[in-house]
Amino acid sequence: MNLLKLSFRNIQGRPLSSILSMLLLATGLSTAIILQLTEHQLTKNIENTGKDVKLVIGAKGSRIDLILSSVFQIGNPTGNINYGFYQLLKRNRIIKEMIPLSMGDSYKRVRIVGTTHDYVKLYSGELESGKLFAAPLEATVGYRASKKLGLSIGDEFIGGHGMEDEVLHHHDEFKYKVVGVLKKSGSVLDNLILTPVETVWIMHAGHEDDSDYIIGSGEKNQQHDDHEHHVEEHQDDIEIDQHSNEHDHHAHDHHAHDHHGDHANHEYDELIKAIDPANKEITAIIFPHLSGNAKVGVLNNANNQPGMMAVDPAPEIALLKSKLAPFVSIIIGIAYFITIIAMFSVFIGLLNSLSARKYEIALMRVMGASRFKVLMSILFEGIMLAILGFILSLVLSHIGMEIVASWMEYEYQYEFTGWLFLSSELYFLIIALCIGLISALYPSIKAYRTDIAETLSKG
Repeated sequence: MNLLKLSFRNIQGRPLSSILSMLLLATGLSTAIILQLTEHQLTKNIENTGKDVKLVIGAKGSRIDLILSSVFQIGNPTGNINYGFYQLLKRNRIIKEMIPLSMGDSYKRVRIVGTTHDYVKLYSGELESGKLFAAPLEATVGYRASKKLGLSIGDEFIGGHGMEDEVLHHHDEFKYKVVGVLKKSGSVLDNLILTPVETVWIMHAGHEDDSDYIIGSGEKNQQHDDHEHHVEEHQDDIEIDQHSNEHDHHAHDHHAHDHHGDHANHEYDELIKAIDPANKEITAIIFPHLSGNAKVGVLNNANNQPGMMAVDPAPEIALLKSKLAPFVSIIIGIAYFITIIAMFSVFIGLLNSLSARKYEIALMRVMGASRFKVLMSILFEGIMLAILGFILSLVLSHIGMEIVASWMEYEYQYEFTGWLFLSSELYFLIIALCIGLISALYPSIKAYRTDIAETLSKG
């Protein structure tokens, strides 16, 4: 009988002990593998999402909350800022690109984000069908959001005020219309519903119970004039290009009218005009590819505005990682602790098996088996248990990762999968083999030193 068959037969001879050893080893290794899969995918998603966002402007509050909500679409925003500040920044010729974001509504746990087409371009989004949103109440739906909600071109739905589970009430008087669906991109776009910023203003106009947006009056407009004058006092570094700004505004209006009925557009235009400009708000402004003096100038300018702050995402993300590191280390420590227990389990199982098989080993020696063959048979038992435990850990970790992937996607707005295999997982095979060898080393040496005559005389 060859050594592999002999070792496998010995494992089969003590099924409970062998299964326990494999389960303990698989539990420890699979925990570590799941952590590695999660960290790899989360890190990759964070890097892909945040790499091109160099600055974020939003309402004063928690800096990390502003970054999480505006860049990664996680958690709640810090508040709103006046749209007039965005318009003033647009006149600055050194700012090549900036993207407004308006958040606060959702539909069946999927976030609705008011923005521009530049937000889609930022993440290299492409259309699977239809077109990008152009006029108020048009919606372009992300790939995963469309599958989850069952939305396709021409469908209509009613959004609600509130983020995800915190919906305060539904905007029953207005319906969104799906005009496009995006291809799968592996970015935040996949889990969002996108619409023009003006849509958010229309949805909230007149709802004083859930928003500061109100239908305008002369008194309010005067307040807006005072606000604009105050903001402009802090805008000495902003060059005014009024003609260009008005041209962009008229071009946008013309584009909207090309895609929708005149009657509907007229109603929306009138409603938008009736909203006090001082109450036209956005949640944040993100700046792709901003650097150097332009970045410093915008950052300082925003931080000097009342109720407003500018945040560089890079250090905040680094700080967040550093805060999470201890918790990750604790979980990894627990995983390795379970693995060490598994090593002792294999060791005790082999040692007990050896005590029960002393007579059998002595007979093997009498029938011609060398000491080396006996030693190797015990070592192979430990190695085989380790390999079986590793295979079981792969199955458990990837199935487990796939099970929690849906929860991870809901929490982090990114795609996660259990069917991703990393080359680094092979290191766990080496760890498993080392555990098997170490566990079997002493029992195999003890078997090697077995005294045939003494064992047979006792038998």
